Amino acid sequence: MAAKSIALEGYGNIMINPVNFKERESETVDMTGQPLEHKTIGERSRSAYVTKEGIEIPNNKVCKKMDIDGEALIVPKLSPTKEVANTDIEVLEDNGLIYSAIERKIYYVVTDNEKIKELVLNQHKTLQFPAAFGSGWKGYNALLTHWNNKILLVGCRGDLRKELDKYSEEVVDIEIETVPQNMKKIVKAMCM
Repeated sequence: MAAKSIALEGYGNIMINPVNFKERESETVDMTGQPLEHKTIGERSRSAYVTKEGIEIPNNKVCKKMDIDGEALIVPKLSPTKEVANTDIEVLEDNGLIYSAIERKIYYVVTDNEKIKELVLNQHKTLQFPAAFGSGWKGYNALLTHWNNKILLVGCRGDLRKELDKYSEEVVDIEIETVPQNMKKIVKAMCM
């Protein structure tokens, strides 16, 4: 698609190219990696995943087959994060990732923990760790950060700065990572 021109009176012309976002491609499979088909079953339009042989697979056994760093992984649905190991938490000096993230999920945080309040509110540090929210196949870089003297948890996916480095004169297509790099270990562990 060709760039479009917009005249900004008193400033000049700008050319714009669309930026398209797409999810990382994946195939719906069972726990062994066999492909599944999504079908409507019965008169009341209930849907389910079935094998080639027509065997219905329970939702908790449905997985996605994804190519992550050149390796095909069978990934079950991620459970919402309830606990994060200290070794998976990184203290950052700033929260810049939340401003360049392609996708963000924002949560208001309430805590009585004085260590977290001191780090985040007083020292303006950010805690980063892997997390999954809801249920599905999306993992996030979670940032526990400050905003307007409040604590927020911001789940971030993708980095627009890195993706725009690939910019050309053509349309920019950005594939959002389903699982951030630091979530890869967690996903591999769930699959074994």
